[in-house]
Amino acid sequence: MYLFGKKALFDNLDKEIKMVYIYKPSNEILTVLKKNNISYEVLKNGVFFKRFDKKLNHQNIAILLNNDENTSLKDYLNSISNQQKQLILIVDSIQDPQNFGAILRTAEGFGVDAVIYKKNNQVQINELVNKTSTGAVANLKLFKVANLVNEINLLKEKGFWVYASCLDETSHDYSKVKYDNKTALIVGNENNGISPLVQKHSDFKIKIRMFGKVQSFNVSVSTGILLSEIRKQIN
Repeated sequence: MYLFGKKALFDNLDKEIKMVYIYKPSNEILTVLKKNNISYEVLKNGVFFKRFDKKLNHQNIAILLNNDENTSLKDYLNSISNQQKQLILIVDSIQDPQNFGAILRTAEGFGVDAVIYKKNNQVQINELVNKTSTGAVANLKLFKVANLVNEINLLKEKGFWVYASCLDETSHDYSKVKYDNKTALIVGNENNGISPLVQKHSDFKIKIRMFGKVQSFNVSVSTGILLSEIRKQIN
């Protein structure tokens, strides 16, 4: 996973950085990299901008983080099995990078243990997502998966109750639901919501009661409201 810019570098010096790629590095940057024993490579103009689009706000710095891609969700859940209170966020087919970034920022703020998102039909983590998340990407356990239903079933095996945010007549008012100490919350696509198959595998459907004329909140706003209530209860 790549992060970009001077601030991202300074904010993540305590993380496992695989490599930093730079073009025209300042003495300050080189001093920081050497002091922290961080591997770096100075690239020529043509090489750097061929690899990293000029449209990115990278400030001539690209940071390659080790984001534990080899760690499976199952292994991670096993590693936190002694943790009595656990909160997982599942993101189903979010398309807007700013929505995804805002959701990740909110998830980090509420101490979500892990975020699960899809490999396909889902915006991936890019420079805009990272920028919108204000760096929260680097502080979250992120799992990119091929099949959400498989991971939901795994969570159930590990004792989680799964709550799906749905605009549905059978959905319960989110504020009147009792959330389990091991909770997984699913939020869905900006236009179509959570897929029917994923809904089918959830334990409860929840919704936010609206008082105005609009049908629903933006998905990132809804995520914040729901996580706030869940965190309040299980904390």
